[in-house]
Amino acid sequence: MKKILSFALLLSSLFLANVQGQIAFIYNGQTHENGDSLNCYTTSVSFTGLVLKNTSANDLRDLVVNIIPIEENGVHAWGVCAGGRCVEGLTSSKFNLNAGATDQMFAIDLNFDSDVPNAYSVYTLQVKNSSVNCSVKLRINYGTLGIEATVLNSILAYPNPAQGTFTVSYEVEHPSTLTIVDMQGRTVRSIPVNGNGSVNVSDLPAGLYAYGIDGGMMQKIIVK
Repeated sequence: MKKILSFALLLSSLFLANVQGQIAFIYNGQTHENGDSLNCYTTSVSFTGLVLKNTSANDLRDLVVNIIPIEENGVHAWGVCAGGRCVEGLTSSKFNLNAGATDQMFAIDLNFDSDVPNAYSVYTLQVKNSSVNCSVKLRINYGTLGIEATVLNSILAYPNPAQGTFTVSYEVEHPSTLTIVDMQGRTVRSIPVNGNGSVNVSDLPAGLYAYGIDGGMMQKIIVK
């Protein structure tokens, strides 16, 4: 009887070990599993760059997403969408994820404090049900795009805050494109520059924007 019980316990432990690895998080083409940490970047009020994937051969039912704040520094999550269902607060309603499938509709709704320089927040993002409990540490950085993008050295925009116009100066050996996006991620300027250039922003509403060169890492600029 003891041998049978021990064998049953072994099978149970193996089953639990297997189901723990059934969920993966995909960001920027990289797969992250339970216990990993991710740095995520956004200039939008809805973070949609993360994909949930069922990596097992079984359908997963009644999954729940929890976002637990660890540290908040100007970026605050207030809602989450998963499985096509969106719920305010930091917990999603239950949803299903078929074997091998991804949840392309996963999103986190965010609020930003524009007065906080280099705003970010750190969360534990957890997906669980009665048999699955998988979580990663998620740091969401505000106003920065393209973690894998080439970063040009010594990019400078002045004055910042800008009123009417600002000048951008950088080290580069070829003509480039300066892009400015608003806080919804929409491109509001895309102009050619070559080492430096003057940018007219007199028609833009006052507020916080992000600028970058040739798809490189974005930096903040305030338009008055």
